[in-house]
Amino acid sequence: MAVYLVAYDLIKRKDYPKLLEELERLKAHKTQYSLWLINLNNTAKEVVEHFQQFVDSDDRIWVSKLTSSHYYVNAIGGTNKWLEANPPG
Repeated sequence: MAVYLVAYDLIKRKDYPKLLEELERLKAHKTQYSLWLINLNNTAKEVVEHFQQFVDSDDRIWVSKLTSSHYYVNAIGGTNKWLEANPPG
């Protein structure tokens, strides 16, 4: 499995409940307003393609594999605990 950062820009600023429901269903962790951590057995391309079905065609999605060399400040609560349970490679 790989830990990915999933970032998105929702261009029309609409509420996307199906996107949020899918992230939660996959046990992703929200670490910033539009940035999530997720642990999956997929490639980054497959993750992007999966989430495209939950957004409009002009929205942006960026998926990048998280390595053990990372650093952050003031992440949303629970991030340390999530990373301890899902350590990046």
